[in-house]
Amino acid sequence: MIRTFLLCFTILSITGCTTTYLVKITPKSHFDYPNSNIEQLGYVTGQASDTHFFSAPTVTSTLEYDALADALAKKAGADMLVNSYHVIDITSIPLLPITTITYKVDGTAVKMKVSDKPLSR
Repeated sequence: MIRTFLLCFTILSITGCTTTYLVKITPKSHFDYPNSNIEQLGYVTGQASDTHFFSAPTVTSTLEYDALADALAKKAGADMLVNSYHVIDITSIPLLPITTITYKVDGTAVKMKVSDKPLSR
């Protein structure tokens, strides 16, 4: 009986819960030149995680940058993401002070080529 109780308590104490937040929907991830031609390379996803012990979770710009870099690395020659979703997953284990933040991005990877045409007014 005690063994069953300890097993159930252990399983419940390491069970975590995850909350998902939509951070933003962006038309583009980087600056694009006014006379550039865009070539679609395909759909990509990327993510970056950070784990905190005994402290409150914080979302930093480094986490966002790492997730974007991870997504862009999946298509050769990709310069930026268009029509992308940015989502944060926060996973915590209630009885243990451990929290993991996962920043996820997904969108269309594109290659930008600057045109030789002069800009007209």
